[in-house]
Amino acid sequence: MVEKALIRKILLIALIARILVFGAASQDIFMIGEGRTQANLAENLLRGKGFMISRSMMHPAEEENAPLMFRRSFEFYRRVDGYYGALRPEQPTIFLVPGYAFFMAGIFAVFGPGNFLAVRGVQLILGLLTVLIGLKLAGRFLSGRYLFFAGLFFALDPFELYYEAMPATQALFSLLFLLGILLSVRLLESSLKGGRFLLKAILTGIVWAAAFYVRPASLPVMVWLLLILPFTPILKLILDRMRGTCEKVRGKRWFSGNGLLAAVTILVVFSLMMLPWGIRNKRVSGTFRIMPAQGGVNLWEYNGRIFTDHFLNEARGALLLYSDLRDQYIDRLNSPELAEFPEFRDEPEWVRDRILYERNIRFMFDNPVLTLRLILLRFVEFFKPFPLNSFSPFYTIAGLLALFWVLFFLWGGAVRCSLENGVEGLFLATLIAGYSLMHLLTASGTPHRVAVDFPMAIAAICGIRYSVRRYLAWKEQRYAG
Repeated sequence: MVEKALIRKILLIALIARILVFGAASQDIFMIGEGRTQANLAENLLRGKGFMISRSMMHPAEEENAPLMFRRSFEFYRRVDGYYGALRPEQPTIFLVPGYAFFMAGIFAVFGPGNFLAVRGVQLILGLLTVLIGLKLAGRFLSGRYLFFAGLFFALDPFELYYEAMPATQALFSLLFLLGILLSVRLLESSLKGGRFLLKAILTGIVWAAAFYVRPASLPVMVWLLLILPFTPILKLILDRMRGTCEKVRGKRWFSGNGLLAAVTILVVFSLMMLPWGIRNKRVSGTFRIMPAQGGVNLWEYNGRIFTDHFLNEARGALLLYSDLRDQYIDRLNSPELAEFPEFRDEPEWVRDRILYERNIRFMFDNPVLTLRLILLRFVEFFKPFPLNSFSPFYTIAGLLALFWVLFFLWGGAVRCSLENGVEGLFLATLIAGYSLMHLLTASGTPHRVAVDFPMAIAAICGIRYSVRRYLAWKEQRYAG
């Protein structure tokens, strides 16, 4: 259990940090980013127009004085009549999931449409809850000074603070994602020890569904939970054997009926919560579907786009990462026509998504060595501890202090977390690995990574704790000799 005094101390530090960040946000220091799109969706929901973006989004007021890359992007959007190349204006959209737009709509209903400062303020307040959930999760793996160190990281993590101060999906997703992990860990414990688990399973299904409605990246983590819940006894047995704490195997239970029932319950609850969205999408597209029509655009952005004229005048960070590879491969690509964005006209979003997805998968398979190298660059983009674009040196220093040590101890710590904490530790370690791999294969970057920062820090501190113990044992042995 996490001590109340420690919780109060960490939450006070987190509150002070968020007050300071809110003061900076009130001076328009932080970007709006995808918040413009989500705000337009939210305002249309409030007006009763439904879940769609307005035609005015294709003609931003600041375009005339904007950088060349910005102007070319919107010329491209208008040419194919699709925001991001695919999101059709003035039509019910399935390009995005609706959770964050509804969240913004609720804030706008109270504080007024377009009030981004109110969104930032609410997210920073919710950030205190994110820190508390992180502490509760860390308390299952750490204690004492190591738990305090973890809490200090949660309270001051500059990446989490940054995205809490942006009107974007990351802050709300981090909260729901961490809550889903915490409930999942508790459920894994219940499946092993018995007890009341049905209510826990229902709550877990609700939270994972809510997280999906904000960012579908939560879905693979929930699916992984469903797969391991019935097999917690055999997983515990394997981990005990690896630790050398289990000698007899015969007669031991390998399957959990409670775990299976919990998995089925989560799946049923999740499916029920997806029904309204799936039925609505069937009315729009003719097909029952819950996944957004965004995957094709994401694959093109991180694979084909790099080798087209759309990459010209790209942001400094992208040029730094991908320019050399582009120059090396631009004249010797296999099937270079698949890298180009199709000249769409009236095709609906789901048709565009299917075409883009098929073309880019073929492009990746036709250029396997290039695809592997792109994945390696996405590894850098995902785990980089500092921004590669033009930012104040303060951002670089904050990123290095906050994440460099995490990256150093992460994977060794993940192994120790699994061995020392059983199935719960294995779930934490594997979700970090799986979540990272998913983004390395598709779309990568700090905005995608930030939700897993807290679990990464917990694993890294497990690694630090093991390193300290080994050092102290070596030191004691040395002096004893």
